[in-house]
Amino acid sequence: MTSWLGSIGLTAGGLMLRNLLSSEPNPNKVLDVKSVQYSDRDVHCRDDAMVLYISKNNNYEIVLQRPCTETLHQSFSLYRSKELSDAEIRFLQLKDKLPPLITIAKEVYNLNGIQKLCDILREHPSWTLAHLAAYFPLNDHFQDPLILSILNAPDENTGISPLQLAVKNGNLRTVQQILAAGASLEHLDYEANTVFHYAAATSKEIIQALSALSTKCLNLRNFKGYTPLHMACLADKPDCVKALLRAGADVNIAATEATSSPNNTPPGYVIDFLQDHPNKLYAQDMKFGGTPLHWSCSREVINTLVDMGCDIDSLNFDKRTALHVMVLRHRLDCVVALLSRGARADLGDKEGNTPLHLAAREGNTAVVQALIVFGADLSYRNNTGAMPRHCVITGNDKLLYILHAVGAPRCPKDMQGCNPGCSGMEREFNGIPPATPPSASTRAIIDQVPAVMLTVSGMGVAQSVKRNTGRIKGGRLLCLDGGGIRGMILAEILLELEKRAGKSLVQCFDWIAGTSTGGILALGLAAGKTLKECLYIYFRMKDLAFVGARPYSSEPLENMLKECLGSDSVMASVTHPKVMITGVLADPEACRPVLVNITVTRVMITGVLADRKPVDLHLFRNYPSPSTLLIIEPNGLFRPPPLPEEQLMWRAARATGAAPSYFRSFGRFLDGGLVANNPTLDAMTEIHEYNLAMEATGKGAQACPLTLVVSLGTGLVPITQVTHIYAGCGNENPIIKITALVSKTDLGTMAQYYLQANVSLKEIDVFRPESLWDTARLAMGMSSLGQLLVDQATASDGRVVDRARAWCSMIGVPYYRFTPQMSEDIAMDERSDEKLVNMLWETRAYTHANRHVLNELVALLNRD
Repeated sequence: MTSWLGSIGLTAGGLMLRNLLSSEPNPNKVLDVKSVQYSDRDVHCRDDAMVLYISKNNNYEIVLQRPCTETLHQSFSLYRSKELSDAEIRFLQLKDKLPPLITIAKEVYNLNGIQKLCDILREHPSWTLAHLAAYFPLNDHFQDPLILSILNAPDENTGISPLQLAVKNGNLRTVQQILAAGASLEHLDYEANTVFHYAAATSKEIIQALSALSTKCLNLRNFKGYTPLHMACLADKPDCVKALLRAGADVNIAATEATSSPNNTPPGYVIDFLQDHPNKLYAQDMKFGGTPLHWSCSREVINTLVDMGCDIDSLNFDKRTALHVMVLRHRLDCVVALLSRGARADLGDKEGNTPLHLAAREGNTAVVQALIVFGADLSYRNNTGAMPRHCVITGNDKLLYILHAVGAPRCPKDMQGCNPGCSGMEREFNGIPPATPPSASTRAIIDQVPAVMLTVSGMGVAQSVKRNTGRIKGGRLLCLDGGGIRGMILAEILLELEKRAGKSLVQCFDWIAGTSTGGILALGLAAGKTLKECLYIYFRMKDLAFVGARPYSSEPLENMLKECLGSDSVMASVTHPKVMITGVLADPEACRPVLVNITVTRVMITGVLADRKPVDLHLFRNYPSPSTLLIIEPNGLFRPPPLPEEQLMWRAARATGAAPSYFRSFGRFLDGGLVANNPTLDAMTEIHEYNLAMEATGKGAQACPLTLVVSLGTGLVPITQVTHIYAGCGNENPIIKITALVSKTDLGTMAQYYLQANVSLKEIDVFRPESLWDTARLAMGMSSLGQLLVDQATASDGRVVDRARAWCSMIGVPYYRFTPQMSEDIAMDERSDEKLVNMLWETRAYTHANRHVLNELVALLNRD
């Protein structure tokens, strides 16, 4: 036992334990003593009221004597030791601090006060009088000349200033008193911490008191690379985080390992946001760091913060972006908002996991689909070598198929921990696909062989023409159907085509024709927007334009069109490709003359002139029309639309997108989809007439016949059964009762369905109903019949495609048609993120399944 105690005595912990077990009093305990006790002792050294005594048995003791004006008898024993060196060191620590302080602040001259002073000086011997005044706190004495003279003096060991110490202790009144005394807010301690770094873990009131005087050091990094905002996040102090943001903290400064590392990201300040939305941030996520984007809970907050300059790809302490966090929180609207504002989907966190890895692990189907359609890398490996497919939890067969259907690769054969769905050794199980939507299967089977034969026939004729006349360059036509928000499908297909072509899409085509949403997309491409930017715009447009009840206000849509296409850009400024846009005409003042200011491709956009009967198809062009080339003067009662040099691009886009009941008409124009929802035949006709006009005007060398037609649709809706369409009622039996399998967008001709239902055309008779019940049935029947007529008028598939394919085959032009089968009918004004990302995933799966056709098309495009 004795040897054990002896060994303990050799360590610091042992010394502490020995002091506890010893019967001797603690040498640092302050004792109340009488001065007469030391009359027989020798003075080793003296400084003012402090004396170091030595006894006859060589014990040393430091005694503080009260001023003789107060008492001649009471004193305090501060320290006792048998070692002279220890006593001398302690004496030097106390002599310059204790006597002056008790002279300034007499309220601390008591046993308890002196004990606290001695204890803190033993722990922090390099503190100044100002530090001691800040620590205790002696708020009434900061104006004392002695304390004022050292108010900004740092601790020699740590560099902390008295103000920083007061802030660290969280005493607001002390902080206010020191600030009133003129303390500096620009002091840095030896770890480069500012006063705001210390305030970050205290209270919002202290931050407000400091920032009211100066914010010069608010965004400085310390040696660990943290700003005060980072420190508040680490301390899990949401109120301090918000206070720093209100003070002007830059949310875009990343945590790095050096204070001097450059910050190339523009500053981001969210002061106004927090003033307007004080409770819109998720405080529980603040402790992980990042920016307010990481702490957002809604699409509106994210859009606001991005507009205010928050770095969308900034990292938190786990090296995760806001997109990572939203995936983990299962916030689909926030995920889509971030992706549609350009957030990178392929950034790995500290474990190398991308948002897609995390979404696959979480099993969130809609989030996985969103990441896929925005281009997430399906083969990205994390730090363990796992790809997203590997992260799918066993049993989530639907999610496994979602990844498989778009080409997510399996793991290599040597990968450990694989399940049957990702193992490189087993390739049979790929998940469970969703139910196949009902489609025009009979028609598809009948058309399969003719379609292939027509395409091959067209390519064969084209090859024969080239052998006889030489290589023909140009003449490549891209046609984009209408369909409202389903224009996203067009962008998704074109993204895949552009990826495989390895060059910008506008370099692949010489003519672009578009109707409605397809026309807007065509103009966006002609104006220099990338396909990804166009997809982003669609997601933003649905939230801004489809607000309230139909018909929607046109102002948000028009503002977006001006922003994207330019408020002054005109059609003639686009020089390549030629662009055709359709629309319907109604107001002579719909388009105003402006200056030409950009140069790009031939574009034609369809519109409908609705100020006449019958209505007329109009093509918005960026090139002279055949009539202009032939100098054919317009005649009739109606003023002709503006020339390409006068036609504003955004007005053309607005005119072609003026879908009845969704938006008000645009002057004399209505949506081009009313006449040419699939603009392929109209575009081919236009190109043929244009070439004839060039020949007739002696410019035959510039004429270029069609060499390729690519037509893109906005999706095939599932076939649904329409039972009982009443067009008039009399007595007990309906005049018209049509039962057929019909699609809302592919109805064929009216006669076709009458024949399918075994109803002769002469049975169509609408007459005065004979009862109230007949009136109700008549109203429902007329509504259904009206819907059928509208759907047929705007049909873009079925026989419309058959005619275009046959025409191309006859003239020897290869024809490609791409439009995916959708699992549900997506409304033109659909806003649901879940439905839209599923629609786009189906498009991506469709392009993957038809990749051989896309590759064949790319070979033709690159050949020219």
